[in-house]
Amino acid sequence: MPASLKTAARAVLLAVGATLVAAALALFGGPGVTALDWSVYDRWLRARPPVPETPSLLVVARDPASEARFGTGTWDRAVLARVVAALGRGGAAVVALDVPLGTPSAPGRGGAGSDALLAQAAQTVDVVSIAGPASPRDAKVGHVIAEPDADGVVRGVPASLRLGDRDVPAFGLILVATLTGISAADLRVPVDVRGRTLVDFAGGAWPQGVRVFSFLDLWLAIEQGHADKIRALVDDDAVVVVTEPARGGTLRTPVGAASPLAIQLHLARGVLAGSRLHEATPPMAAAVVLVVAVVAAWLMLALRWWAGVAGVVVLAIAYTTALPLMIRGTGLVLPFAPPLAAAGLAALGGLVVRQRASGTRIRRLEDENARARETLVRHESAVESLEDDLEAARAAVARSTGAERDLGRAADALREQLAEARRQEEATRRRLDGLERELAGLRPADAGPGALDDAGQEALRRACAEAGIVTRDPAVLRVFADLGRAAQSSLPILLAGEPGTGKELFARAAHRLSPRVAQPFVAVNMAAIPPDLFESELFGHVKGAFTGAVADRRGYFEQADRGTIFLDEIGELRGDQQGKLLRVLQEKVFHRVGATRPTAVDVRVVAASNRDLERGVAEGWFREDLWFRLKGVVLRLPPLRARPDDVPALAARLVADAAAEARRGVTLSEDAVAALREHAWPGNVRELQNCLRQAVALAGGPVLKREDLRLPEPRGATDAAGETGDAAVLACLRRHGFDMQASARELGWDRSTVTQRLKGLGFRALVDAGGDRARAALDLAGDPALARAVEVKLREYHEHLLRSVAGLESADAAVAACRRRFKNLPERHFRSLESLVRDQFLRG
Repeated sequence: MPASLKTAARAVLLAVGATLVAAALALFGGPGVTALDWSVYDRWLRARPPVPETPSLLVVARDPASEARFGTGTWDRAVLARVVAALGRGGAAVVALDVPLGTPSAPGRGGAGSDALLAQAAQTVDVVSIAGPASPRDAKVGHVIAEPDADGVVRGVPASLRLGDRDVPAFGLILVATLTGISAADLRVPVDVRGRTLVDFAGGAWPQGVRVFSFLDLWLAIEQGHADKIRALVDDDAVVVVTEPARGGTLRTPVGAASPLAIQLHLARGVLAGSRLHEATPPMAAAVVLVVAVVAAWLMLALRWWAGVAGVVVLAIAYTTALPLMIRGTGLVLPFAPPLAAAGLAALGGLVVRQRASGTRIRRLEDENARARETLVRHESAVESLEDDLEAARAAVARSTGAERDLGRAADALREQLAEARRQEEATRRRLDGLERELAGLRPADAGPGALDDAGQEALRRACAEAGIVTRDPAVLRVFADLGRAAQSSLPILLAGEPGTGKELFARAAHRLSPRVAQPFVAVNMAAIPPDLFESELFGHVKGAFTGAVADRRGYFEQADRGTIFLDEIGELRGDQQGKLLRVLQEKVFHRVGATRPTAVDVRVVAASNRDLERGVAEGWFREDLWFRLKGVVLRLPPLRARPDDVPALAARLVADAAAEARRGVTLSEDAVAALREHAWPGNVRELQNCLRQAVALAGGPVLKREDLRLPEPRGATDAAGETGDAAVLACLRRHGFDMQASARELGWDRSTVTQRLKGLGFRALVDAGGDRARAALDLAGDPALARAVEVKLREYHEHLLRSVAGLESADAAVAACRRRFKNLPERHFRSLESLVRDQFLRG
């Protein structure tokens, strides 16, 4: 299957899983999920521009002035009857009342007479009223019930409710139906799965765009007989007369508090304005969630991890931005939280799958690398056997005269076989090199410090780590141990070493390990102090001592009183400055600049220099008496090139710090760690830090490769020709994974010489192991990971040896033949070969 199809299939599977999880969260996550989904809808309603006026709706509302005239309780229905009659005469198309017709009025509020007057007035105009238990069957009534969502906010009302033995539409819908002449059932208002229709809120307590008129002003116009004013006010509109006190208080809506009747008027205004708000159906919502999750998963799988994360963030922002645009354009309210939750889950799953795929790829490459290495070993062994056979054939040709032609042809055939075997070996070697480079570039390096075998050394390593010193080098650990003992005394400490070797870290460790740990530690860079400010900086000054001395100032020595002062780069001091410093170190008393009284201090001195101060004494640029004053304990820090085993752990720490600073997830590959170990680092840790900070800043991926380090080309391999001992050859072979060509290149030999050395070592190992090839291979390899390749070589060498002596009559004849065949084998190893041959004849 093509990679693109695999990526798409994985993205779909991840998206389906993420969608199911998001659906479960939506079902069982409680009211918070619903409130979060509706928050987009609520914000859009509050932030929308003003809606146009709806001239067909007029609200005659009860207000404080009206209550002052008619009372604060329920009004006499005779008043309402007179208003309804006047509105009918004035040309109102529909009059909507907030009282249920047919229901008796309260005692003392007009009684049956007032009810009869209201019923008579209702015959003169189309009247819509609130449904009541005794509402006439032919009356146009509507309910004002509004059920809040789980978060207590009303966003929709039931389009129809079953009250008694009939279905009653919402008050706002029956009002619009009566005004437009369309039945409530034919309005085709969108409803959701709960049978409710969304309300297009605009405004606040009363809908925005709807005219609101005071009941008292209308009543005065009726009393004064201003029929023209009433006719101009009504103008063939639907008039909603609100005379009853607010029943049940107010309800929360996205645009503020509103009464149930006002919510119904919001619904009526929206329907008249052509609003078609509707909630997405479950299948549509599931499809949206799935599509968003598929895109998020595909971004994480198809792009680099950082680009995928950026793409998912952009996708979330785009979807969040599109929600209000969708509401404004189509009236569709889409889910908010489930798609983003599904996108996040799908992106997380994509990241996990990506990491697992990377691990699978690394394992596949490792397996292929192992197979290629074994094939290379076989080819190498075949080449070596053919070379031996060719050498034997040449010797036979030289000895024989009668069969020269046949042996020549055999030699030519062997040459062709040898050439073909070499071609196969070279091709396998190129393939192996490519696999190893790819694998080393993909596999993050394991640069953990690990535990040292020696318990005392491990304790020192941990103490160094607590002081911020990353090392496992025995020389550095010895220096730290000496530092810990010296810190308990009051002797001065002199730290010598190249720049960047961590002298200040050791100085701080000396202070931390000393009895003065609770007192100040003051670090002074002596090379950075201007000559004319030397005394003022180190010893301080009093007010008025010189121009600009506006106040007393404590010098570095006084600041470090009872603590430790670290004098870095002390070798850069001039002669006169050395003398002034010597006097303070001897007497521990000094004068501030401009002071007449001496100041005594008790300080522990730790000095450091990257220059050879002892040589400076001999050459005359450093005072001998100051040298002897400073050299209470002299500790020399080795350079980084002398402790290559510290490079991986140091590099891991520095990369982690640089990655945290750059806010990136970056690790080193094995190939990069190998390159760092090979570099000389003349600038020590400081140069290493700068190299890695640059690599982290400029690298394009999460794993730093060799080329990301931008190191200069390495120098030629070390000439190891002088290392002729078997131990040196075996160590070289182990370093190169028993790659004969690479080992020969390092040793400066030809490959046949290295082969003969390995053959001799292999024969000796077989004798020591009693013929057990697996045990002999493990003894030679020194590492179980290399044992398989070494075992293949030993098998080839041993079988070639046995083929060489096959058919010979005696062990002596076989030994003599082997001495001619393996004439290049070192003499010290021939005894092992002879032992193997004689053992074979004894068994045969």
